[in-house]
Amino acid sequence: MSGLTWRPKELVKGERPFNVIEAEPPRTDSRGHVVPGSVSFYVEEELDVASFVAALNTSKPVRSRIFARGQLTQGGNVLLRTDQLEADSVVDLALIPPKDGLAISPTEVEVLYQDPFLLVAVKPAGVLVHSDGTGSAAAHDTLTARVAARLRAQGSAAVPQALHRLDTDTSGIVLFSLTSEFQPVFDALVAGAELRKRYYAVVQGRFAAPEDSWRLVDAPIARDRHDARRMRVGTSGKEAQTRVRSLVSHGNRTLVEAELVTGRRHQIRVHLAHLGHPIVGDVLYGGTHSAKGLMLHAHEVSFAHPLTGEGLRFSCDPAWMQSW
Repeated sequence: MSGLTWRPKELVKGERPFNVIEAEPPRTDSRGHVVPGSVSFYVEEELDVASFVAALNTSKPVRSRIFARGQLTQGGNVLLRTDQLEADSVVDLALIPPKDGLAISPTEVEVLYQDPFLLVAVKPAGVLVHSDGTGSAAAHDTLTARVAARLRAQGSAAVPQALHRLDTDTSGIVLFSLTSEFQPVFDALVAGAELRKRYYAVVQGRFAAPEDSWRLVDAPIARDRHDARRMRVGTSGKEAQTRVRSLVSHGNRTLVEAELVTGRRHQIRVHLAHLGHPIVGDVLYGGTHSAKGLMLHAHEVSFAHPLTGEGLRFSCDPAWMQSW
């Protein structure tokens, strides 16, 4: 094992027939060649290899690739679908990164958490999550490029893939998958109800709800036929739900917390504007101009790690938190 070896802080017994006991990311050797990473699983019960791989909850193409490449081994021997695994045994899965064509940015990135499978980063306002293909300076200095540079500096050859987006002018927490083998597992996490995402926003006016009392905004969201940049509330749209509560008011502004129940484009911005409380700095949806920009920040995520079962929660405050 290399100096990049990682072990989970706790092993949570769940429905899985295995536990992750240690892992290390792929790395680049002194000649510039990529050395695959690995993850070791402790198998708790007797089962066949096909059932073990199915329990990883990854996609069918990934499962097929694992067997085609001989990525699953035990004691150095490649395992086949029909092989049997004994209880209290250890299985190793090689982690092979995809070809890396990512840009690298020298700008430092704030990271709240990292293991061989997942990285949690903080995106400043004005930064793209990933390149928009325009070739502009902003398209090269993306959050993904900053994360990739951090990984290379650590000696890791992992290729980061953002699991969700934030609008360019929105700041806050973004999750990255670091392995192609478990990308589908994290995609399912983001698409499901197990991942909780909360935002801070400063809105115009005094929000009509008792402080700390959650209000459900249930209003479908559709594209605005008259402005391709905008979304709108409309009966032809997709189901969209946001929970909102007032935290504190100052003058004609209110700091609110919003929690996504669904995840539509511009959902929080559209729902708050629909209530008559556009976000300060959100000129596109009727908000007043602000020197601080769009005052919307993804401040908290919480979920159970799909591979270890460990409960995780991360939070960070926006730059404008003390002076809004």
